[in-house]
Amino acid sequence: MYKQTLYEIIEPIKRTTLSRLNKGKKWEYGYNKEHDVVVISKTGQIGEVYKIQNLKIALPKSPGKISKATDKWTPEEYPKQLKGIKSIFDWRDYPEGFKKTKFQ
Repeated sequence: MYKQTLYEIIEPIKRTTLSRLNKGKKWEYGYNKEHDVVVISKTGQIGEVYKIQNLKIALPKSPGKISKATDKWTPEEYPKQLKGIKSIFDWRDYPEGFKKTKFQ
């Protein structure tokens, strides 16, 4: 049977070191020379470490609890100035200063 060999989950960092640095949010984004991993977490905490063709990548720590109530996208109301625009031609009639400051 075929076995996936593209990546594997490894533990190159001691659990005590991992939890200590996660607690203080001290993992810096980028390459960590001491532990020989690339950290792609910008929160200062890491979770699993993947090894992909001898490159060790530390993923961001997954959140503990996910609220189902706030897990949905809700649309925002359009600004009143945009409600009168029906086509691209209407948009082009507005001055450039209006377009740049409000909607980019």
